[in-house]
Amino acid sequence: MLKEPQKIIFRRFRDRPLESGLLILAVALGIGAFSSGLSLVMNTARFSKSVMSSPAYKELVISTRSEAEEMETPVKEKLVQENAILTSADLEAAELAPDVQWAYVQNHARLRLITGESDDFGPPDGMAPPDSAAQATQSAAADSSASAASGGTSGNQPDNAVPPDFFRISDEEIAAAEADSSIIIPDIEEISGYEVTPQFFSAWGINAAAGSLFSESDLSSTGNLIVLGADLAKLLAKDGEDPADLLGKKLLARQGYQTIIGILEPVSESYDSQYFTPYKDQTGGFAGFRRMFMDTQLRFAVADPSELDSTAILLEGWFNSQFGEDQVVISNPRAEAEQLVARNTGVGILIMFLSAAGFFIALVNVSNILMSRVLRMKKNVGILMALGATRANIRNLFLMESLLLAGIGAAAGALLAVPLSDYMRTAAGIDSGSWLYIAAGAVLAGILTVLFGLIPSRQYMKIDPAQAMRSAS
Repeated sequence: MLKEPQKIIFRRFRDRPLESGLLILAVALGIGAFSSGLSLVMNTARFSKSVMSSPAYKELVISTRSEAEEMETPVKEKLVQENAILTSADLEAAELAPDVQWAYVQNHARLRLITGESDDFGPPDGMAPPDSAAQATQSAAADSSASAASGGTSGNQPDNAVPPDFFRISDEEIAAAEADSSIIIPDIEEISGYEVTPQFFSAWGINAAAGSLFSESDLSSTGNLIVLGADLAKLLAKDGEDPADLLGKKLLARQGYQTIIGILEPVSESYDSQYFTPYKDQTGGFAGFRRMFMDTQLRFAVADPSELDSTAILLEGWFNSQFGEDQVVISNPRAEAEQLVARNTGVGILIMFLSAAGFFIALVNVSNILMSRVLRMKKNVGILMALGATRANIRNLFLMESLLLAGIGAAAGALLAVPLSDYMRTAAGIDSGSWLYIAAGAVLAGILTVLFGLIPSRQYMKIDPAQAMRSAS
């Protein structure tokens, strides 16, 4: 059964439902805005810290691929060959930069797989049909020889040429592969991944959950070796099969059989669904064919990001001496990431300031409304004090009202902040967020609401019983 103070508060909300509803709505909107703004600032700080600690932003990327805007610049006279070709041998530039901790190659790659439902086991779309393979290969070899004799690179390679070692398989061989338990015929037609050198795994702190990683000797081997990301291994494994059972098996692809030697521990979404294969410098075969159309990227990782600029200067001098000026592009992904972090932080602080200002205005208005409600309670306060209520009892009466208002408003505000925070986080490019920041914002805003709700009650803390009795008459 409700006590008399509780009955008074209940009647105040019941007798004026519109006023009470507007109070709760104002508090909910203010708390929702404040909580979402605080959540954005905290999620931005957490995301920025995680991004800047990533190995991707502690390295320099060396490439010969020109940016689109650079292609519009006037032609410059070159003192060396026009087309620089980077290989893993150029990683020796790290010896001149003492701050370089890891140096490796990382190129995008893909495998076109042969599935049980495939009906075309020839080359991928855009290449010459099988009957013209020999002619295309001979033409490519002739162009390569001519280019080597002139000291340059070939520009006459036909667009639809078939690499000489491109894998071909007959229907009979497909049937035999399906019956061989050591061969994997997947249900997907293509997977993406990277060609890397062994130091890539060290730079990213990636370990094998099963099997092994590459070694330097694997870069010159003739076999096709492959390491699978954690999610990709689960995708290729049969129902109920342990992904570790894939080790030693061969994946049937149009580029040839790929022997699985390792499965990685979970790293990140971007790598868990990828495969990794040794980078090879051979100019012949399929790797050489792809090397003509795909630029090799060299990556130099440092332990201290503050040394990136000085390291870039040293590397630029080495590559200029090898290939001439303007032949390679040295990119610093961290500089671009820092600009993005600064922009997101600035936007987050601005939104937080605006939401906090709006919440403060809402609190002032709520306090004013409560003040008017308190004035209408003067008679009730006088009766309670005449009956022996102490100042502490009167304070607790208004505290109960403030707590009720703050509790309902905080709960509604937190529910409102969840979709609002998700929208702002997505707009800022932040992948994930924590609901704990919303909860913390709602609790903090609720406490401020209670404090502002107690301000109107201060005028009754010093009233004497005689005045209270006269106000009740």
